[in-house]
Amino acid sequence: MVSSAWRGWLAAFAFLASVTALVILSRSTNPSIGFYVAAMSIGSAAVALSLWKSPAITARTVMLVAVAAHGLALFGETRFEDDFYRFIWDGWRVLETGTPYGVAPLDFYDNLAVPPAMQQVLEWINYPELPTIYGPVLQGLFAITTLFSGADPLGLRILFGGATLLISALLLRRFSPEKVALFAWSPMVVAESTLHLHPDILLSLTLVAALYWGRRHPVMGGALLGLAAGVKLVALAAWPVLLRLPPKAMIAAIVALLALYSVFAVQGQGVGFETTATFASDWYFNAVTYELLDAAFGPEFGRLAALGIAGVLVLWAHAIAHDFERVPLGFVFGAILLFAPTVNPWYLVWILPFAVGRREVTPYVASVVLPLSYFTGFNLDDLNLADFDVHPYALVAERLLLAAAIGYDIFRAWQRSPAAQKPKLCPISEPKVSVIIPALNEETSIGKTVQGILKAAPTGLSQVIVADNGSSDDTAQLAREAGASVVYEPERGYGAACLTGLSAVSPDANIILFMDADLSDVPEEAASLLEPIISGEAEMVIGSRALGQVEKGAMTTPQRLGNWLAPALVRMIWRMRYTDLGPFRAVRRSSLDALAMADRDFGWTIEMQVRAAKLDMRVVERPVSYRRRIGQSKISGTIRGVLAAGTKILYVIAREAFGDFGAADRRKARPSDAAKTKDVTISA
Repeated sequence: MVSSAWRGWLAAFAFLASVTALVILSRSTNPSIGFYVAAMSIGSAAVALSLWKSPAITARTVMLVAVAAHGLALFGETRFEDDFYRFIWDGWRVLETGTPYGVAPLDFYDNLAVPPAMQQVLEWINYPELPTIYGPVLQGLFAITTLFSGADPLGLRILFGGATLLISALLLRRFSPEKVALFAWSPMVVAESTLHLHPDILLSLTLVAALYWGRRHPVMGGALLGLAAGVKLVALAAWPVLLRLPPKAMIAAIVALLALYSVFAVQGQGVGFETTATFASDWYFNAVTYELLDAAFGPEFGRLAALGIAGVLVLWAHAIAHDFERVPLGFVFGAILLFAPTVNPWYLVWILPFAVGRREVTPYVASVVLPLSYFTGFNLDDLNLADFDVHPYALVAERLLLAAAIGYDIFRAWQRSPAAQKPKLCPISEPKVSVIIPALNEETSIGKTVQGILKAAPTGLSQVIVADNGSSDDTAQLAREAGASVVYEPERGYGAACLTGLSAVSPDANIILFMDADLSDVPEEAASLLEPIISGEAEMVIGSRALGQVEKGAMTTPQRLGNWLAPALVRMIWRMRYTDLGPFRAVRRSSLDALAMADRDFGWTIEMQVRAAKLDMRVVERPVSYRRRIGQSKISGTIRGVLAAGTKILYVIAREAFGDFGAADRRKARPSDAAKTKDVTISA
């Protein structure tokens, strides 16, 4: 078996040999596209296989080998690609007129004012009938490189190679060297940055930097994400990460992007959006799955369907992330490319930096197979293929290998062994249960509810608290007469009442039981909710009406729909299976404090369940009965209440999934609202 150290050196040799072969071939008079693609693909495969089992490599070795490879690439020539002529032309136009937008290169063909060197560049620009599409950040950088190197692409090589090395350096601050080497030593990364001169590496640089500095410096993180969108608008797919930072990060991103475009917009020749629209609606190349949607829905609706599917996957990827630094941007951009009508091989540099530290094989298989897209009619000189048609055999190989890799990663994720068993909870030897009953104008039922739970006398019952939510009837008086303590919360809201009730809980209470005041819950079933907590089986127990018996007419159709939709979303995002949002529930006191409950109205129950899922608490459900309530419901009894509750529940799920502008982090730094000392009026 090859030792760990030798595998590292083998990867370095394969990397440098591949880059050397690419440089030599690029300088040949008539290089073979077959040998050229083989150098990229075989080199990428050899590097990935050598590094996959984490050989021993130092950070210095990673950087020295990467610098050597990019240094070699500076002596290469750009073959089989001609986009860089547009970059040089755009840079010259910025220097001459202040903007490259609005006028197509074709309009300059007979312009004698164009210098001879730029006339030669002009002859090689692809799609000369279209104005430029590239973003304002790139235009500024193109101007700088053109200023110093003119029509020579050396300035671009240094810029893109330097960006790749900076990414590697930033990744080494977060990940081990052997993991970073999978990116830094990728022949395809060198080929598509320093050799082929594609600016997409600058998109990756700004995104990696944003993730690195964003948590500590939110304004800088936001500004970097604004710069990323100024490189390519596809970076907007990463912007939901800003919801996990304070609001100033989002403001910085918006201001930065608007400022970048404003520099060119004020000149009155546009900012390239017209060509962007042409690209989005008409261009097609090397698609992975888009053909299926095109066949099913036609070109126009096929693109909309692709955008919709990719959009859902992007949002899901952001939602399942646990925190700012772990948002899977590789999956985000991978989902976009999977359904995009145009998939150029250099787009893979959007993904590879964010594959570092993960164990999915798909990005590395893609680095092996996407070079096959260079087998076009033009590069093969095949008269049977259009210039930009990929050879059918290459397309089949790409799709089959990518499908196999994606399937393998999905299978591994599905079969991944569960996390180590959490330490068993200690049973509660002396349970002390406080019951909290929020109530608003429930005089017809509150007495029977309190008497019912006192008569049921579940194990450990020590306190019944009715949180009067500003009742205008005799709710408070009847609750006291029935044997409950009453606390007052004038601010309307189910969550507000529950929080006030919690502030009145006895200090020695170790279990909290919540139930409604309208006799819809069956007090005798409280024991079944408390038993799993007392025994140490669970931290929270939800009384599930979906698993129990619901009296006819007790739940409306909107309630049933909401009780299906919200748990389904929670399961998709946090992999916690719930069947109900029922209010009848019991929670271990210490676990409830850890949830830092804050919602003050309809979002209380879903907030509790989502945060329990995010903290990976032990939650079980027990079937409970549900009776027709006495009196009219404040929520399901009115259309306004139904809409307000439904909207709030979806909002809470979205807030907990995508972030709440850093509020979650601020909550972690202070005691929960439930644990705070609060002045309340209690009457017994």
